[in-house]
Amino acid sequence: MDTNRPESKTSAKRPLLMVLIWVLFTLTIVAFGYPRVKQAVVESGVLSLLDQATEAKQYTNVRSVRVAFASFDGSYPLSTVSQPRLGGSVYHDTFEALLGGPTQEALKQGQMSFIAPGTKLRGLTLSNKILFVDVSKEYLQSPDMQKAYAQMKQTSLGFSNVKDLVVLVEGRMIR
Repeated sequence: MDTNRPESKTSAKRPLLMVLIWVLFTLTIVAFGYPRVKQAVVESGVLSLLDQATEAKQYTNVRSVRVAFASFDGSYPLSTVSQPRLGGSVYHDTFEALLGGPTQEALKQGQMSFIAPGTKLRGLTLSNKILFVDVSKEYLQSPDMQKAYAQMKQTSLGFSNVKDLVVLVEGRMIR
């Protein structure tokens, strides 16, 4: 056997031929499949949905937040409120909406707030799944402090990554 034999011309061209066949096959599949895939994507509405989501993020100054107002039956259901974007986070906007009091729609559903009118949000921090909410001293004038706290607690637990709430009044912990 001669091991120093030069390769034949056909065996050297074989990898090149395989690549050429693969490229032609891929181009054929793309040429026939692209119109159907494009039509399916357009008909699904995914592109228009993505456009709407992008526009909403760029141009909206309103955020939907969920806040807990007290109900006649003693529960604290979460209500969705459209809140102007005031802070940098959804937590901030949520508590601004809560301290702003119930909307007309919430009042019609029999919901009320036990947080004293005029209570202002001074600060808010999330650390180790504990939400620290600092409010103004008007909070201490709430008609029922337990129910006022329960509203704030239920609102904070509406966030999946919050497990507890600490309320501060003018920087001092009360609960």
